[in-house]
Amino acid sequence: MSNKTKHLREFGKFRLDAEKRVLWFEEKPVNLALKEIEMLCVLTEHGGEVVTKSDLLERIWKDSFVEESNLSRHIYTLRETFKTFGETNLIQTVPRRGYRFTGKVREVENAELIIEKHTQTRTLIEIEEETWGEEGTRGHADAETRRRLDELESENKHRRVAASPTLRVALAISLITLIGSFTIYQNLRAKTSASEIKSIAVLPFKTLDSKKENEHQGLGMADVLITRLSNLKQIVVRPTSAVSGFENQAQDSIEFGKRLNVDAVLEGMIYRTGDKVRITARLIKTSDGSPIWSGQFEKLAQDELRLQDEIALQVANALALNLSGNEKNALVKTHTENADAYQLYIKGRYEWNKRTWAGMSEAQRLFRNAIELDQNFALAHVGLADTLAITVDGNQANIAIQKALELDPNLAEAYASQGFIRMFHDWNWRAAETAFKKSIELNPNYATAHHWYAQLLAIEGRNEEAKAEMRLALKINPLSPNFLADLGQIYYFNREYGEAEKLCLKALELSPDFVFAHEYLSDIYVKIGDYDKAVEMFIKAEKINNTYANETAERQQQFEAYYETRRKIYRSGGIGKFVEDSFGKSQDANAPYGNAALYAMLGEKEKALDSLEKAFEGKAFLSVFVKADPIFDALRDEPRYSEILRKMSL
Repeated sequence: MSNKTKHLREFGKFRLDAEKRVLWFEEKPVNLALKEIEMLCVLTEHGGEVVTKSDLLERIWKDSFVEESNLSRHIYTLRETFKTFGETNLIQTVPRRGYRFTGKVREVENAELIIEKHTQTRTLIEIEEETWGEEGTRGHADAETRRRLDELESENKHRRVAASPTLRVALAISLITLIGSFTIYQNLRAKTSASEIKSIAVLPFKTLDSKKENEHQGLGMADVLITRLSNLKQIVVRPTSAVSGFENQAQDSIEFGKRLNVDAVLEGMIYRTGDKVRITARLIKTSDGSPIWSGQFEKLAQDELRLQDEIALQVANALALNLSGNEKNALVKTHTENADAYQLYIKGRYEWNKRTWAGMSEAQRLFRNAIELDQNFALAHVGLADTLAITVDGNQANIAIQKALELDPNLAEAYASQGFIRMFHDWNWRAAETAFKKSIELNPNYATAHHWYAQLLAIEGRNEEAKAEMRLALKINPLSPNFLADLGQIYYFNREYGEAEKLCLKALELSPDFVFAHEYLSDIYVKIGDYDKAVEMFIKAEKINNTYANETAERQQQFEAYYETRRKIYRSGGIGKFVEDSFGKSQDANAPYGNAALYAMLGEKEKALDSLEKAFEGKAFLSVFVKADPIFDALRDEPRYSEILRKMSL
């Protein structure tokens, strides 16, 4: 029996069956994925002519949205395949247009095909295609399946059309059984693979929109998904602060996943056209890049925030998670319908995470603007509270938190911020602990709740518990300079200065301008008597706190001259003169507490106690550390010091 067709094309020693989607080289099948065969069919159909990228996308991915990067990836594979057969110039790239097939293509008719070989090859190709991810990430079929296929091809290598119908039927049954077995294997492997995923990172999505006002849209998409997926108690999800540094980075997602120490990464692309928004996303294993799930979504731009619901649900399904009713509700929970408000919120959190005065000021402005666009945006009220809570008066912060809880009584972020206010402003340790525990109960993946709860435990002198809680925060976000530095502070409180220094230096490796790490190192170096380093860290912290955006060159020069004067005072008069010169430099409500620490360094107990009493009366923000800070060790036997602790319920 022969097969006649007009869909055969020859070029060099290759023969392409455009109908059956098979490429041959000297009577042997070439192992190519189906999409690459289809691309080759289109290119050879227009041999010598330019085929535009849009035409390729339309012909091959007609019913789905795919990035142009897919084209270059598959073209690369085709070229590498041809190169193994000694052909290096069959496909030419035409800049900014598309591709041209340069080989001499001949249409072939009345060609006799080898049915058995063809059938086996088709099976090989389909199975090979099954092991490719949405964007060409190659997996591996099991060795036993490949061995059996190789045996089948070897046994039938010389058999042609004349084979009996009985043989062909038997072969077909054998192949169907084999394919079924392989499919079962693949499904089992996919489920096993998904069940191994215990931690994921949602990377900032890439976007083709270059407008300045939309620069954080990819991060915003990631944040929405992180917020949703963080409510799943069966996996750990890296917070937005952990992945924001990877925004607009060209490095491979797998490398990011390894740096974040997660089992899988979720990545995607946002593409806008007209009044529609399209999103492609995929979840891949960090260990080997194998795909777990991929999806393509499209909606009207006005419904963009609804896309995250679908993505989050599909990711959870891909991970084979058994979700509770509350978890399912959390996956589709929408915090605001206003995309612009959400973008302002994302930018605000970005600034807030800097932990500088300049960052806090900008964050507060952004959160207020978000609230103006959507008064019912609970997370924006939480963000505003978090900036206000750093100030002296916590009343306004408390009002913002109460508003957030009125809007959403089950918002974990709001309870964590409430605990922060109860701790630093109300000195109500039990109420603070209750709020933190409530936040963690609602969302165990909210790292900030663990972080602030650890600070409360350290304030009360429960340092071992504090270390354990801070390490839970670091498990969720191992790249947080804030968590590392504050863990260092807990070790400092526990008089473990060597470990405290290591952690703070590690924080500075991640963020060289992280102000708290510099402040903590200054305290550490004072306690171990390394005053050179203590002074330099003190000045660096002061410099960071005094640096604002758009600072004039003249202003910068004035500050540099001031800092150099401070260094000269230390070099000429030692640490004592430097400390004396530090009095009066700060005029905020924390000044009495800072003065108490300076007097304690100079050994002037009475003046230190006077300043601590002023700090207590003024409810200075930093007064909560009066029991924990080793700087006051010399005062611990003083009755006035004990009375302050008693009044603060410490």
